[in-house]
Amino acid sequence: MGTINNVKKIIKVAHKKGAVVLVDASQSIPHMRIDVQDLDVDFLVFSGHKMLAPLGVGVLYGKRELLNNMTPFLMGGDMIEYVYEQDTTFAPLPNKFEAGTQNVEGVIGLRSSNRLY
Repeated sequence: MGTINNVKKIIKVAHKKGAVVLVDASQSIPHMRIDVQDLDVDFLVFSGHKMLAPLGVGVLYGKRELLNNMTPFLMGGDMIEYVYEQDTTFAPLPNKFEAGTQNVEGVIGLRSSNRLY
């Protein structure tokens, strides 16, 4: 339909109510510049294929404070810093959430789409 919502205003109202806000920018990311800091959005996601990148790659932006307070739900690879008998500590961001083998070719394709500013 071409509707452009006032996302900045919606985020401001949601934050006043104590809500954490995730914006799905998949439809807008190829058409407009998005400044996550200006929006004050907590999380922003989009699919890479909307920017003509390979399938199977996308972006999740999250505020550092929120990401640091979250526990990963996938394990493996370089996301674990130390393993103890009864405890595990996680690597610093962004590795904390990068379990397993990364989709390197997808990420290179996403960057090559030349749409990231």
